[in-house]
Amino acid sequence: MPDLSRIELANPDALLGATVVGVMLVAVFAFPRRHSRGTVALAGAVRLLALGALLFALAGLVEVRDETRATQRAGVWRLLLDDTAPAAHATDFRETSLAFTNRVRNAFAEWTEPERVEIWGDYEQASRARDMVAALGVPTTAHWPDDRPERKPALLGIDAPRVLEPGEVAQLRVVINPPGATLKLYLDGAELPHDKGTAALQSDKPGRHVIEAVLLDESGAEVQRMGHVLRVSESPTLLLLGLQPGQTKRATEIARNWRTEEVALESFSAARLADDARPVSVVLTSVDALYRMGGTQVNALSQWVARGGGLFVTGDGAKFVAPEYMPAEARALLPVALQKEGKPPEPEDPPVEEEIVKAEVAKVSILFVLDRSLSMDAPVNKRPKAPTRWQVAVKGVAESLRYVQGGEERPSEALATRVGVLAFTLHRNWLEKPRVFLPFDRSHIQTRLERLRGDRDFDELGYNTDIYAAMEEAIEVMRAEPSAVKVIVMLSDGADRRANTVAGKRHSDLRERAIAQGINIYSIGLGSEFDGNEPDAVSARAVISDLATKREFARIPGSSEEAEKAHVIFVETVETAYQAYDNQKKKEEEDRKRRLEEQKARDLEPPKVDVLPGEFALQLTQPGAALFGADALPKPAPRAAWYARSNPRPEAAVALQLDADNTPPALAFHAWGAGRVGFWAVGNEPESLGEITGWADFPAILAASLRWLTPREVPDVRLVGEASPDGIVLLDPLDGAEYFLRADRDIPLALADGKLTGELPLGPAQVIERLGDEERAIGDVYLVPRVESQGAALLVADIPGAAAPPRAAVTLITRTPLHGAAVALCALFLILMPIERVIRRRS
Repeated sequence: MPDLSRIELANPDALLGATVVGVMLVAVFAFPRRHSRGTVALAGAVRLLALGALLFALAGLVEVRDETRATQRAGVWRLLLDDTAPAAHATDFRETSLAFTNRVRNAFAEWTEPERVEIWGDYEQASRARDMVAALGVPTTAHWPDDRPERKPALLGIDAPRVLEPGEVAQLRVVINPPGATLKLYLDGAELPHDKGTAALQSDKPGRHVIEAVLLDESGAEVQRMGHVLRVSESPTLLLLGLQPGQTKRATEIARNWRTEEVALESFSAARLADDARPVSVVLTSVDALYRMGGTQVNALSQWVARGGGLFVTGDGAKFVAPEYMPAEARALLPVALQKEGKPPEPEDPPVEEEIVKAEVAKVSILFVLDRSLSMDAPVNKRPKAPTRWQVAVKGVAESLRYVQGGEERPSEALATRVGVLAFTLHRNWLEKPRVFLPFDRSHIQTRLERLRGDRDFDELGYNTDIYAAMEEAIEVMRAEPSAVKVIVMLSDGADRRANTVAGKRHSDLRERAIAQGINIYSIGLGSEFDGNEPDAVSARAVISDLATKREFARIPGSSEEAEKAHVIFVETVETAYQAYDNQKKKEEEDRKRRLEEQKARDLEPPKVDVLPGEFALQLTQPGAALFGADALPKPAPRAAWYARSNPRPEAAVALQLDADNTPPALAFHAWGAGRVGFWAVGNEPESLGEITGWADFPAILAASLRWLTPREVPDVRLVGEASPDGIVLLDPLDGAEYFLRADRDIPLALADGKLTGELPLGPAQVIERLGDEERAIGDVYLVPRVESQGAALLVADIPGAAAPPRAAVTLITRTPLHGAAVALCALFLILMPIERVIRRRS
């Protein structure tokens, strides 16, 4: 019998709605006036009682109980795998290791787990069972006869980084069990000193380095060997942009471990930053050089930083800089807002009027939205061996990517363009969200598109295409793209599904939404479904014209021959996007120059950056302490002779500030896209540095700042997993790719079930992935023979006599549905309603 004090409604919200319905029912079936008052009162009471029973049955009744669970120790459990165990006061089990492990797991669920576990049997069985039970968190000991095999030392792994910067020091640790065994370490064949398996790693030689750990026995013979492949990256390149000879000399002295390269401001372009043969890590320039850059140069620098580069700007030449005349993007790059001269540095001094400038990772973002309905497999014309509509679409994407990657005439466009591919039917299939495509990616996406098949899902009216949903999702993705020009290229071979029209969805609304977000839509209709004056043809043409953001952006080939060459439209679209970008930047530069001329016409000498002389002691902030160390500044702190007055932006991190009014920033950083920008307000001229020139650690502070701006190389460890002579595990292999192991020669590998197998030689090697005529290295491996698991017993230590601490008690609340009560209430309703009717009829 349930406790009535613990009964609650399962759905109290439903009771309110049901009550309203009940009141309405009572009102509808109100008693006529011919009944006496006594009859109305009696019948009404019965009716209300019946409806109340029904309402409570519909709302549902549950019994709520709370129960406190606490650990109840089950004592010592013993698993007996043979007859060697002595008699003991314990609970014994004779079953398999797996069955016993499941028993312990179930005991945990019931809060009756054992205090500890003993396992008796031969060495192999007992040690294996111990590992299984100990993994559940129960103190476990294994017991076996004295003739168990002798425990031999074994190498369990090498803990070392995969990548080092030149000159960087890292720690290497070899895991060996039991400790104290004879071990030798080698780096590229030369013996490496170590202390019990721990050694310091440092190398200035870029490239691949092989670390080997060799375990020796008492006679000095090799017992086991392990290896690790370490890569030392190239020395980072510091591009000295537009600096004066004295500034260049001082920068070279600071960046002693860097490769430095001078570039004049007049010869600087995006092509230098995109040169893979001479990659740039950080650009060092002055605020004066940044001020003198053209709009195209500033944009190229901004995009490069936004893609992960580093920029360090000094305050040299700030007294010649008029903040209003700097391109808006150049001002936005800085982590500070420069302040004008002309009034004392008061707290309410407003900054230069700033435009909202977002970090543009790329010049152009292009998204191909492709219809993949079954009708796309139809040929474009009746010519024998004519390509299908889908083949034309795939060729259009491939040719566009080939154009994007360009050549000598456009060396920087590949990194300045983001491409995405969305195929759709009634569903959306993102083959690639917008990103930068490299030559290898082009072959890969073409192969994936060629193998993509349409589905056979149709709506109730027989349509297989939902253009509206695909374009709506595409616009939403492109809205957030960090590019100056955004383009969607949509190709379909027919009208949209009729359900969208019935639902009142208009493609022109999508066009207006795209225009509001600065997105251009090119719509292409391919196929005979656009010909003639049939309703479907008229509707199909309307979709193409309604989606295009300009009339000339709607393209329907006029003949079957033109349809076969429709892939050219894709390339023309990409060309138009680049031209739109050039026009946009040209207009911005012209507007800036026009404003400059107008300002000069009004002011003969525009206000420059406020440069304040004096003695300003450096102060270390919390971000600075994290970056340079809490004791980075000496006591007393060195003082600067002047600084360019500025206010830090809200998102900036100030590492050093000055002891002056409003504690202005001396060294500040902020993120720009995926990259970072630093600003040193004092500059590097001796007359501005003041006492800082005598600070011995000042070059190290600036060098650490440059190093922090450097994008750290992290290898792509997604692809290669466990590697052994039995095979190399690939975490995400590519369909259609070929794989090779590159050691002293290329060894072809077979891919099956995510594992590469073949003739796998021992030692260091590189895994190569090849797709078409492109290839890339996806990981380093060091193959060693498997060691038999007498070492498995070494991985879990025996814990004799120790008991795990009891788990904290918890309170469980259970809600048990009272189905019997609900049935009883329904039965009461069925009984009372006829009684109510009899009362009224007899009256």
